[in-house]
Amino acid sequence: MTNIFIANLDFGITSDDLKTTFSQFGEVSYAHVVYDKETKRSKGYGYIEMEDNSEAINAIDALNGFEVKGRKLDVKIATPKGDRKNTNTSTKERPSERSKSAPKKVVRDANVVKRRVLRPRKKRNKDD
Repeated sequence: MTNIFIANLDFGITSDDLKTTFSQFGEVSYAHVVYDKETKRSKGYGYIEMEDNSEAINAIDALNGFEVKGRKLDVKIATPKGDRKNTNTSTKERPSERSKSAPKKVVRDANVVKRRVLRPRKKRNKDD
């Protein structure tokens, strides 16, 4: 069984659309488009599982760079999180990469000042 990662999907594509597209190349056992939990909108990527390895490779070769709804698909074999190369191009250091000789920041308790909340005055009636 081969797990395939598909990126740069159009936000309107569903899991059924993925399954239909990849089933042209062989048996698809699982198709899933990833959605954002809060907005319920597609994140633009998904996964496919195909039973036969050679069919999966044929599908990857045929669909990688294929344009769907104006977007070129990025199709490749999915890798587990631990096996991925670091593709982060950010210049920020991660906490584990900081030098251990750097001084730690000391946080002091702040003085708490109680303050009144100002509310607008009620309008007076002219009859008073």
